[in-house]
Amino acid sequence: MPPHYGLGVASIPRAAVRRPISYGITTVVALLFMVLTPAVLPLLYLTDLVTGHARGKRSRVWLLFGATIWFEYLGIFGATALWVRFLGGRINPGGWVAANYRLEFWWCRSHLHNLRRFAGVKINLLDVDPLRGGRSIVVSRHSSHIDAIVPLTVLEIADRTPCYTLKQDLQWAPAMDLVGQRTHNVWIDRTPQPGSPMIAEIEQLARDMPPDGSAVIFPEGTFRTLERHDRAIERLRRTRPELADRADRLRYVLPPRPAGTLALLHGAPDADIVILANVGTEGRSEITDIIATIDEPHPITVMATRYARADVPNDDNEFTEWLVDRWLDMDDWIHAQLTANSHPVAATDHTPVEP
Repeated sequence: MPPHYGLGVASIPRAAVRRPISYGITTVVALLFMVLTPAVLPLLYLTDLVTGHARGKRSRVWLLFGATIWFEYLGIFGATALWVRFLGGRINPGGWVAANYRLEFWWCRSHLHNLRRFAGVKINLLDVDPLRGGRSIVVSRHSSHIDAIVPLTVLEIADRTPCYTLKQDLQWAPAMDLVGQRTHNVWIDRTPQPGSPMIAEIEQLARDMPPDGSAVIFPEGTFRTLERHDRAIERLRRTRPELADRADRLRYVLPPRPAGTLALLHGAPDADIVILANVGTEGRSEITDIIATIDEPHPITVMATRYARADVPNDDNEFTEWLVDRWLDMDDWIHAQLTANSHPVAATDHTPVEP
């Protein structure tokens, strides 16, 4: 079984308090959608027609949220069935972990299918090969609620075992809460700071990665806004002034905060680094943005670039500079894609990703 990781800084209620609340809310909302949909959906569709939204903007929002809550509910049911089948991992521990990973991938594919059907989201992976090989640390862009599932999606294609650093807040999503405790993950309180107890947990996550494991981290910590960018640059001017002007050139991404990534490097000194860039989530950072543009197709193009560990600096300060340079490369790639107003798709059997 995967080792148990703590929560670093306790910022949400413990499971005995949290889960009855999240399960109860999920159950009530799922039942309400089931009961109300036959009456509400025709009214929403008619309103869309009258207001000129022929693609069904309001009805798409209703169906997306309904499908999301119901697949979350099905995830709870599946996780409970697995607990009964394996007695919480006491029977066939290896099969227990593998079954939970299958459920995790199914959960991700289901949400991607809903996003594609109702919100026009399609993930196009340019090349799967950089994700394959030995153990790796996947350092990913994070600009929207949508692209949080990008690493899990592409790692399934590459037949990798994902090991996530997850925000504690996500434990309010009941299916993720259940399955995420059973697979290789660590729950963190936003962006970890040097000296935080979470750093040791992240390092242990990397140390315990299986041979086919890929540890995933989002070093920006949150979505970009101008205010967050300015705060990040001011922080760099205090801590790494030599990097501040360089990072201030970033137009689409926040400067990466290196503490969590460095912890993964220390825990897995044999692991290569994979930089995971994406373009297509711009303007869809928040739930309100997704709703506002739900009737507009939005393909997400994903590019993975692998760096052999021997080519990556070992010194922490030098690595931080190296990571900022990779973020500048990513920013330039995003700019080129947006300027060209096209998302190139490689002609392989792995692209596009089909849910």
